[in-house]
Amino acid sequence: MSEQADKKAIKAKDDKAKKPAVAAKKPRFDLVKKSRELFAELKKVTWPSRRDLIRHSIVVSVFVVAVTVVVALYDLVFSSLMRLLI
Repeated sequence: MSEQADKKAIKAKDDKAKKPAVAAKKPRFDLVKKSRELFAELKKVTWPSRRDLIRHSIVVSVFVVAVTVVVALYDLVFSSLMRLLI
């Protein structure tokens, strides 16, 4: 009897494997829900003070100017070398 039960169990598994899988429904994009979630997350953000914002902006600006100067110097040196070689 256990042999028959095993065969039935195997057959049941095979039948389940043969059935086509039901396609899962694609979740709809809900703009209103997403907007509410966005604003809820924005309320949790710790915004910098005006003083911190100005200080960080100055640091970034100085860094950008410094990198620009370095790149310009490299360009000047390499273009001068290329003129000497050609």
